[in-house]
Amino acid sequence: MKKIILMLVLAFVSVNCTNEPASTETPTESKESKSSNLTAKGTYSECDPVSINIMAGQFTNSGAILVENDATNLYVTYKALDNWYFSELHLFVGAYANIPTQNGNPVPGQFPYKKTFNPLVQAYTFTIPISSITLDANKCFYIAAHSSMKNILNGTVIRTETGWAGDIKFPGKNWATYFNYCLRTCTPPPPVVTTCDTAYMYGNFTFNTLQISEKWGWATYYDNVQNGIYTYNLYAGAGQNDITKGYLAGTVTVTIQGANVSIEINATNPGTVFTETHVYLSDSSPTTAAPGQFGNQHTLNNTTLDNYNLTYSGDGTFWLIVHAGVCTTK
Repeated sequence: MKKIILMLVLAFVSVNCTNEPASTETPTESKESKSSNLTAKGTYSECDPVSINIMAGQFTNSGAILVENDATNLYVTYKALDNWYFSELHLFVGAYANIPTQNGNPVPGQFPYKKTFNPLVQAYTFTIPISSITLDANKCFYIAAHSSMKNILNGTVIRTETGWAGDIKFPGKNWATYFNYCLRTCTPPPPVVTTCDTAYMYGNFTFNTLQISEKWGWATYYDNVQNGIYTYNLYAGAGQNDITKGYLAGTVTVTIQGANVSIEINATNPGTVFTETHVYLSDSSPTTAAPGQFGNQHTLNNTTLDNYNLTYSGDGTFWLIVHAGVCTTK
């Protein structure tokens, strides 16, 4: 008797837990993807996909249907969660009245789009011409997405379930569901534009006034300055010394302590970085507006902050020019 019971148990296990080939490949009719992530930024369009959970056996979340469209096609992607695999897919898209049903229940075998897999897969995309879909006046329609799924752990099939996606239940006695989708048009994000300019610390003398250049730019003259912290604006692209023609790229903070002068250059404008900086600091007035001849320079790798620690005679009287090469991304 014990032998008979043992044989029955083994027979039950062999029927319900089987080894089955499973592939992690994710074939698609238009583009292959090997990821099993359930979210993705528009694989086929500029829109984020609409994501609808696939429920296996009515109560177990086992994956998602991702739906998106471009101007020509509708893309319906089945994606399974870890340890879940598809053996069959059946898909309908169009008017509700055209869904194959019997006694209010859908008949997946009669759906127009279908696929069988051996080995099993975790993702698949149907590409459907929009011209073949019956749309309503708002360019909306219904999607019924059925799947035959297997839950596999360590190569052993633990569960075999039917999967449906959607929040609308068919009127029949089974639990099958479907959902509504409307065609979408998403505007692509504007292109990223980077512009590079020359920037100078605003000062009390222009290069034109000092007769050292016909180009724009400023120098600052300190006369009997006291120890302290002084902050100035850093303007970029201000042709003809007109700050309304440029923009505020950042600030320059000058700290004076005796003969020591520390200079902090900070890019405060969002998206602005420094590619280089040049500083002129001297008791004598500048004779050139060429930044490369200022005597102090840093080559930078798109940073937003730079510092100099310099000295002068310490008598409270000196000249300062701060230049920066800036690039701004918008």
